[in-house]
Amino acid sequence: MTWLRARYKRLFPKKRCAVIFVVYMALFITQGLTVTATQKPDHQYEYNTATVVLLAECAKLLTSIVIYVCNNSWAEFKVEVVERRYLLAYYFVPAVLYCLYNNLQFTSLSWFDPTSYFVMMQFRVVLTGLLYQIFFKKQLNRIQWLSLILLTLGCIVQRLQENDIGKLSLDVNIYLGLIFLQVLSSCSAGVCTEYILKSGSDTNVMVQNVFLYLNSIFCNLVLLTWNGQSSTS
Repeated sequence: MTWLRARYKRLFPKKRCAVIFVVYMALFITQGLTVTATQKPDHQYEYNTATVVLLAECAKLLTSIVIYVCNNSWAEFKVEVVERRYLLAYYFVPAVLYCLYNNLQFTSLSWFDPTSYFVMMQFRVVLTGLLYQIFFKKQLNRIQWLSLILLTLGCIVQRLQENDIGKLSLDVNIYLGLIFLQVLSSCSAGVCTEYILKSGSDTNVMVQNVFLYLNSIFCNLVLLTWNGQSSTS
């Protein structure tokens, strides 16, 4: 019990950390279930999914501005945005990756049930662990490696199915490839974002979020225009 209590304290040094973690997980699961619930019987959507992503990015942009202004002031916000405007270019790459991830989510959930989707998306934990070890020189301990191996096995088992002759085989298709692309974009975006955050550690996080969401809004507008849907959205 002492060992477990120590591990818990390391993961959640403050009570609010545990609350934030639980809320994040709840929102993540709720989002997937909500998207699935809004599908038509043919698993298509009655609304423009790219517009939904765009509105979500606008909401996150507004939230970041409000949080900053509540803790500081509007004048300070304008000054810091102007002084740190160079970060806008840095956040373009992760914004493109997040745009890809967010839009692919609707495609993936139209082909997979939420349970299968959530299980396969856990592979991003594996990929994130490998990327962090490579780019941030963070060595994983034995327990972390064991966790990654178990997660990988879980993702493989989830795709096992029994064929006509009673043998198990992996169910691999193009939509599984889209899931992997979604995982890759999410992990790469996370690594890029953390690198930029650490590079500009003297810049308020909310200001950095503003630059990220501005780029994300631009990317989604480009996507809408490219699809020829900007006039009908």
